[in-house]
Amino acid sequence: MRSLGLVVALAGVAAASAFGASSASAAQTDLWQSPTGNIRCAYVNQTGVGCYTRNNGRWAMLRSFAGVSIGYNRRGLPAGRVLRYGSTWKKSTFRCTSRRDGMRCWSTYTGRGFHLSRQGARRW
Repeated sequence: MRSLGLVVALAGVAAASAFGASSASAAQTDLWQSPTGNIRCAYVNQTGVGCYTRNNGRWAMLRSFAGVSIGYNRRGLPAGRVLRYGSTWKKSTFRCTSRRDGMRCWSTYTGRGFHLSRQGARRW
């Protein structure tokens, strides 16, 4: 349940950023999505990276200095800029690559990560 709380917090902070929150908090967040718009992701400084699939509500979250949580939640993330297939988003020690088979996110610090797609989620 604690992981669900983190995802809800991540979505809330990302949404506030998307809808004009203060520049200090906006500078510490980022939003992006897959070219189809089905996978939406958010980064929040000192929290981590999370992604959500609109087709089935599956989410995955990689927390700063911790592991990966996977679950379901109908609370989505707002739309962000499109991360083209083959492109990699980078911030701090986090990386996410948009691929035709889903979104792959990992930490260069911990080596942990996840792959999220329409079909499922996998963590390492």
